[in-house]
Amino acid sequence: MKGITTSALLLCLNLAATAETLVGEAAKAQLLATGNCPACDLSDVDLSGQKLIGVNLAGANISGANLSNTNLRGANLQGATMLRLKLSDTSLAGANLKQADLSDLDIDLVFEYVEIIGTQFEGARFEHGIVCGPPPDKGGWGCQHL
Repeated sequence: MKGITTSALLLCLNLAATAETLVGEAAKAQLLATGNCPACDLSDVDLSGQKLIGVNLAGANISGANLSNTNLRGANLQGATMLRLKLSDTSLAGANLKQADLSDLDIDLVFEYVEIIGTQFEGARFEHGIVCGPPPDKGGWGCQHL
C-alpha cells in the first residue's frame, strides 16, 4: 500500500509541475483538451475561432495571443497577463478579469467589438494608468485613472 501512495504522490507532483510549465502549443493542447490551463504560457498562440467557454486560465500569460472570434464567456482569467491581444469579435461576457494585466490596452478602444456584459474588472490594469475597482452601484465599469 505504501508503494501505491508514493507512486500516486509522485504522479501528482509531476502533473503539478507540468501544469506550471506548459508553454505554447503544448499549453494550447492542454487548454483545448481539458479547459484548464492555469499559469500556462500561451503567449503569441493562435486561439482564434475557439469556443473556450468557462475555461480556467487564472494566472496564465496570454500576451500576444490571437483571440479574434473567440468565445471566452465565463472564463476565469483572474491574474492573467494579457498584453498585445488581438480581440476582434471576442466574447468576454461574464469572464473574470480581476487583477488581470491589460496595461497596454486602451480601455476606450479595445472593447469596441468585444462583448463584455457581466465581465468582472476589479483590479484590472489598463493603459494610461487606469485601474478598475468594484463596479459602482449605479452602473459603469468602476475604472479610473490613478
